[in-house]
Amino acid sequence: MFFPIIVVALFNSCIDPIEPDFELREGLIFIEGFASTEPGVSFVSISESAIEFNVYVVNFVEGASVSFENTDNGEIVPLTEITEAYVPPEDFTVAPGESWMLNIRMPSGKRFSSQIEKVLDPVPITDLNVEYDAELEFREIFGGKFVPGHEIFVSFDDPPEEGNYYYWSYRSYENLNICEKCRESYFRNGECQPLPRNVGGLQPYYDYPCQTDCWRIRFPESIPIFQDEFSNGRAITDFSIGNALLYTKEDMVIEVQQFAISSSAHEYYKVLKDLVDNNSGLNAPPPAGLVGNMFNPEDSEEFVFGRFTAAATSAASIFIDRTFINEEALDGRDPILLEPTFNSPLPPPATISAPCGETRFRTAIRPEAWIDQ
Repeated sequence: MFFPIIVVALFNSCIDPIEPDFELREGLIFIEGFASTEPGVSFVSISESAIEFNVYVVNFVEGASVSFENTDNGEIVPLTEITEAYVPPEDFTVAPGESWMLNIRMPSGKRFSSQIEKVLDPVPITDLNVEYDAELEFREIFGGKFVPGHEIFVSFDDPPEEGNYYYWSYRSYENLNICEKCRESYFRNGECQPLPRNVGGLQPYYDYPCQTDCWRIRFPESIPIFQDEFSNGRAITDFSIGNALLYTKEDMVIEVQQFAISSSAHEYYKVLKDLVDNNSGLNAPPPAGLVGNMFNPEDSEEFVFGRFTAAATSAASIFIDRTFINEEALDGRDPILLEPTFNSPLPPPATISAPCGETRFRTAIRPEAWIDQ
């Protein structure tokens, strides 16, 4: 589970909500999916556009039936729904030379399928480096200033064959100490319950430390791609694939996935990259280039935005010690308020911790490169 829901980020997560325009409409379907040669990386995301309270949004579609299909032997791999994604079994992988497709049945009964994707050979990452910069990137959202963080660089040997195309994603893992924050509520039976009325001594929120080791997962906010048109067969050294901002000063592991993709996949992600980098088109319909390889087999006239990609993957990880960084973290933190265990105004039994809870954005599974300090 690695991949940000890119189209959702375009329209909902990383920008302020936009006022609906006459060209925008409800019911547009966005599908993003990857089947990878690395375990734990494959996923599918399905979203649908809507106008809520006069604001254009894109919502994750729950309750779909999703599967990968190996078109070489007919194997069907069902995916399981988790928070904002559908994922195959943790040990699922595809292999170079295999051909796969994605099949979806929506809760309404409508079907979507992808064109067949053939898995290419992976290109190994030969080196992974990060470089800290106190003024790494300008961000309007943080007061219109340059903010600190680590720039991520990869090195690899491009094969001599013509027409190699690359796409990168990465996950950052930071130690998470508080697993639940209940605002105007308290934690019982796995969820935040409303505070009792007419009771004194209550706090505006309560924090609940993690019961086990837990890590917050963040995803890239950019779309790094590359083609070897002018560097075929050469060693590519310290190619920048993105930034990991200093949201917290917790130590961090960066886990990078390098995908060998087809030319059609590269063209799709190039359109998406241009849209994100230029921050344009956000008050208009998605461009035609975002109609990838998904289709409705029962209605050839229906447009489906997004893409399914079966990709050869190589991975590398690096541990980053952030103990000696002087700059302030970007994520402001409220004071920690713990639920009292004695003489508590809250209903018993007192709860002092919360489970980590596996989602796309947190995990209790220790990153391989993690170093205890």
